Formats: sequence, C-alpha cells, structure tokens
Amino acid sequence: MRLLARPFVIAAIAAAATIPVFTYFVARAADPDFAYLVGRGKADITGPAVGVQLWGFVRADQIAEGIHFRLFSRAFVVAERKGDVRIGFASLDIGSVTHAMHQEVVERLQKKYGPIYSETNVILSATHTHSGPSGYWHYGTEGPIGMAFYPQHFEAIVQGVVDSIAQAHEDLQPGDIYAATAAVEGAGANRSVAAYIANPEAERARYSGDTDTEMTLLKFVDASGPIGMVNWFASHPTAMNFFNRLISGDHKGHASARFEAEVGKGLVAAFAQSNCGDITPNLNLNNTGPGADAFETTRIIAERQLEVAKGIFEKASEKISGPIDVRHVYMNLSNYAVSAEFTGAGEQHTCPSAYGYAFAAGSTEDGGGHPLFKESMLARNAMIDGTVKQQFKLPEPSEECRACHAEKVILFAPGEMDPPGQSQIVPITLARVGQLTLVCVPAEFSTMAGRRLRETVQQALGDSSAHVVLAGYANDYAGYVTTREEYATQQYEGGHTLFGPWTLAAYQQEFTHLAKAMAAGQTVEAGQRPVDMRGKVTGKPLEAPGDAPPAGAKFGGEAKAPSTSYARGETVNTAFWSGDPRNDFRTGNDYLRVECKTGDTWTTIATDNDWSTKCRWVSDPAAPGQIEFSVEWAIPADVATGRYRITHDGNYKTPDGKVERFTASSAEFEVN
Repeated sequence: MRLLARPFVIAAIAAAATIPVFTYFVARAADPDFAYLVGRGKADITGPAVGVQLWGFVRADQIAEGIHFRLFSRAFVVAERKGDVRIGFASLDIGSVTHAMHQEVVERLQKKYGPIYSETNVILSATHTHSGPSGYWHYGTEGPIGMAFYPQHFEAIVQGVVDSIAQAHEDLQPGDIYAATAAVEGAGANRSVAAYIANPEAERARYSGDTDTEMTLLKFVDASGPIGMVNWFASHPTAMNFFNRLISGDHKGHASARFEAEVGKGLVAAFAQSNCGDITPNLNLNNTGPGADAFETTRIIAERQLEVAKGIFEKASEKISGPIDVRHVYMNLSNYAVSAEFTGAGEQHTCPSAYGYAFAAGSTEDGGGHPLFKESMLARNAMIDGTVKQQFKLPEPSEECRACHAEKVILFAPGEMDPPGQSQIVPITLARVGQLTLVCVPAEFSTMAGRRLRETVQQALGDSSAHVVLAGYANDYAGYVTTREEYATQQYEGGHTLFGPWTLAAYQQEFTHLAKAMAAGQTVEAGQRPVDMRGKVTGKPLEAPGDAPPAGAKFGGEAKAPSTSYARGETVNTAFWSGDPRNDFRTGNDYLRVECKTGDTWTTIATDNDWSTKCRWVSDPAAPGQIEFSVEWAIPADVATGRYRITHDGNYKTPDGKVERFTASSAEFEVN
C-alpha cells in the first residue's frame, strides 16, 4: 500500500444474502494410498463496481467506474488422513485482510463444521491488488483520517471466502502434494534501492540481487489428477497504476485466471503474495513499464509468472510428506520487549504505531505521494505538524513516542490515541505441511526483511523444513516491515513501518518462539486478541442517486450501437442506458455477456470476468441519473467468425425507490 496525492494524505490510514459460488467436482477413481486429504474451492468476492474509492494508492480521485475482471477467493484445505488436523489457506484478490474479516469467516465456518476450523488454522492472505474497492475496514471510519465502511462490501468478501473454504472442505479427497521451485525473471524490481544498499555489504553479497526471484509452488493431486495449485512470489500488484479506475486483480489475478483456463478440468490456481514490500512490477521505476500502458504491463508481469508456474507445475516431483502442524499467537507491538539476541544492540522495544513524513511521500517509483513530502525526510517541519494538530484535531505525539521511533519524523501516531486509531495487536501464524513451512505475517516485508525472517525460522526449525515461505498480508494488515538499516534511511517503506525500528526484530523473536515450540511439539498461548470491531462502527449503505435515461430513451436501450462488422483483433464498442449497479450490489453477477449465435441459440463466450472485456458506468454531471453502460470487447485473434451481440444485465431505481432488473442486447454484428 502506498499513498498518493491527497491533501496532507491523512485519509490514507483507513485504507491502508447467499453469494453464488463456483463448484468443482470431478469423478474420482478408487482411493489409492495418498498422504493427505486435499480440496479446493473458488468464489466471487468482487466489490461495488462504481462510486467507491479503490484501495491502495489512496487517491481521492481514484473512484471505481467499472470492471476489467472480477476478484475471487481461491481456497485450499489440507488435512491429515486420520484425525482433524488441517489447514485452510485462502488467497484473496483484495488489498488487505482485516482481523474482523478473519473473525467473521472463522465463526461462520464453525457454525457449519464445528471447531475443526479456528483462527489458528484458517489463513487468509491478500494478493494486495490496488485495484479493488475499499470500504471494508472497521478501523478509521470516524473522523478526518477515515473512510466509509460499507457493510454490504464486507459481507460480500466474507461470504465469498466462507463459500470458497466450504467448497474446499466438501471437496476433500485423498491426495498428494508436490513442491517445486524456480526463478521468475523480469517480474519485479527493487523500488527502494537507497534503503536496500544500507544493509551490510557482507549480507548483500550473499544474494545474487536485490529482489527475491524464487517462486515456490505446491501442486495438489487426487485420484482424478491435478486439482489445485498455489504459489508464492513477491511482486507488488501495482501494474494497474493509480490512473486506473476499473476493478482488477492485477497481475496476480490475471495469472491465476490464465492458469485455470489453460490447465482446465476445474483446477483452482492461486498466485499468492510474499514479501513484496519493496518490489514493483513497474520496471522503469517511474510508474511505467515494461508495457506501453498499465494493461500491457499487467499482462506481461502475469505471463512471466504464469510461464514459470506452468513449467514447474508439470515437472513437480518433490512429494510433500509428514505431519501438519500450526502455531498462532497475537503480538502486542505497542511496547514489545526485544532481546539483544535479535537486536544486536541490547534490549529494545517496539513503539505505539505512528506514520512518518516518508509515508506521506509515497513510493516515488510507483507514482509518489503528496508534493509537500519527500522520502528521506529526517527533520520536523513546524507547518506540517501544526496543520495536522489544528486542522485535523489529532493529538501531538509524545516525546517518548518520537524518541522510540528514532529516525522517523512522525506525521501522526494512531497508537497514542485513546482508544488507539488502529490495532496495536497483530496475528502471526506458523503453518507446516510436511517439509514446507508458511511464515504468515500481517504486513508488507521488504526483500531483506523477508530474507532475515525466513532464515530465522529455518534456523529454529533445523533441517526438518526444506522450504520456508513467507506468506504476506495474512489475517490482518499492519503496514510495512523493513530491516533496522533500511528503516534508518526513511524511504516510504520505513515511514510506513508502524511500530518503530525494531519491528522486524520483534517478529524474528516471536517466530523463533513459535518455531521452537513446533519443533518440540509444545503448545503456545495465543495471547491477548485484538479488539473485536464488529458492531462498533456505523456502516454506510451503498447508496446511489435515482436513475433516469434521457427523454425518449429507455433502460436497456442502446446509447451507442456497435458497427455492423469487425475483423478479429479490432475492438467492439457499444453502450446501453442503465442504472447504478450499487442499487442492486451482489457478487457472482455478470453485467455483460459476449454472445455468439449458433443456429437459433446464443452462446456466451466472454463476460465481465474476461481479459478481453472492459465495462464502465459513465455518468454526466450535467445530467443527473443518466448513466451509460459502456462496453469494450477486444476481439481475440482466435475467436470464431460468425454473428455476435453484447448483452447487458442491469438494474435501475424507480422514483419510488424500487429496484428493477432488466436484460438488453445490442444490435447484432459480424466478426470476420
């Protein structure tokens, strides 16, 4: 997450019904002697397509106006053949997970299946796309630093995640898991080299570059064949940059969809996130490239991950074997004591959370932030401090807090508010399936911070774990984590390391405790849980103004007709008079269909979930209520020639407040 132009960027903090599901069941052969039970599932979690600010860049002007392709929860459950020991892992196409979301998902699973699922063994990891709607956070909704909380959006995400995990649970069959690794080249560049080179030269010399290029992949197989794949690779989903206004899963979502389409047979494929804190897909390091625009960059970065994943998926031969185990605790980072073993500088403490000037500067390489701020700001500015205090009525950080945060020049300190403006308690999980261990963290770790944490866990576990993988953005969101040396430079990532310079050391210490307990077969106390924010926040409905087509037109009528014929490779443009989709928000609802005529039958060949389509709701401020539903279909080169049409499933609000649904189709056209 990074911050871009917004007055004093204070509002960034908050960003920082049955749902239709997709079912995959394949006839299975007799039960051979597989090592585990494995299952997979997938469900739509797409948020409101119009009128809600997109998550991540936190620009007041980046308001959703349509869909490029949909967002999903992709879930996997792995269980031991005997007993109830299991892990549920879901990769979500959203910017971040929240503790409230995690709680709600677990409670709904427990209502269905009892205590076999818990906050300990259910892991929700966000891909961190910056092109999904915001409005599902409970913290920060009140006052000048907040955004609205939309209960309908929160509900759509939660129920979709529950549905995906429930599918995986119901899909459990005896199966095996295979691991594979390979390097992915050209899918990310270090956007914070000034911070990275502050790390010790001897440490940097141990690595071939300033990014982690390794992808670690798991292949799930049952008697019917391959049923699932999840991999972890570090690259920020910011290829769809801050100029974008369409919902998109960015390169992670596109790679997942492509893998599923190309492998087929109901397989669920998740391109999950790792320690991408300082890794950008914009290889030109100026918010552009390698493509000519954001869409092309997204495609290229997705394809570079996709090709490696497909290659090692086919060849994966290292069989995972051994027990399933998990340890989960909550850390209070407001004043966590870290021993000299992990600091190298005597006992130190973490701090109440605070944002630095550098946070407001944003990441220069991914577009930058407010022009008043620059990375590496190390001196206080009286004008800035006065504005924050007077205009936004935020408390002055204490001198103790300022000293604790060392080089960071504090913009404001939510951790010192009463009550705190964000949770000071964060979850961490260590999950193990055979020789693979997942280090699950609720934050954005830089490349070197991730390396240090993985190495710490590896040392504590010894030779029993061949693969130690960092799974980022898991179960909550708590800003960035840099090394102590990187923090001192106060680049964007250091300014957004919320709990002070010893945050990484605190994670290393606590994960060492978990790893040693796991190795010894000992239990751990979960500790104090975060505040349950559910029911404590006033939600805002997804309200939309009344709809009214222009005089003489009707809802579903063509606002723009397509041409009569197109060649493959050209783009179809058409539009309908429609209403605001927030009137009838629901997931699993295709707003558009590209249909091909076969005899007397129209067959859907693409929807608003396809890469080839884009849809927008375009309104004219001078004509309130008039909305054009605009469709683009870039005709694929391999599409069949024939007769086509575009169909729109829409809705509108009547003057008396009723919502009506309609289906309309464009004029037919030929594809030659």
